Amino acid sequence: MRWVPRDAQSLRRLSLFESPVGPLWVLHAGGVLYAAEFGAVGGTSAQAALCGAERAPMPTGISHVLEDLFAGRPNSDWAAADTGFTELEQMLLQAAAEIPFGSTCSYSTLAHLAGFPGRARAAGRAMSRAPLAYLIPTHRIIRADGTAAECQRDPLNDDLRRFEHIELVSQGYSKRRRYSP
Repeated sequence: MRWVPRDAQSLRRLSLFESPVGPLWVLHAGGVLYAAEFGAVGGTSAQAALCGAERAPMPTGISHVLEDLFAGRPNSDWAAADTGFTELEQMLLQAAAEIPFGSTCSYSTLAHLAGFPGRARAAGRAMSRAPLAYLIPTHRIIRADGTAAECQRDPLNDDLRRFEHIELVSQGYSKRRRYSP
């Protein structure tokens, strides 16, 4: 994954990717990803924002990246538009994108991996603003006690964790491998 400057002039297109956990709508322009959201178009305010774009077939390169990621194969050959993130947020989101399929990582560990030890709250804020569902796998980032943060307790995140065989427990650590390089 690499960050590229947002191009205000480029025509953004909306494409559908049928993922194993439901429809994933991807907003892109010139091979650069701007946003991705699960669900029916218009279902939420984030998805409604995607709806103003022209519908188009999914570009082959983006489709291959998504196929790899949902198959559990690492693929960092994609670019995300910088939509106003700080350098700290970009580095945290980049680190989250590198957490392997089926693994979990605490907010504290994520901050450490991104080069910002002690910035667990900043990691949480960055994950809450992540614009690219599944490409930046926020469902893999959990609290230090192995539970999901309040903002991660919803059916979609539960479905994503189930798909990756990540089992959280109500108290204690995740029953899935913890990521630490």
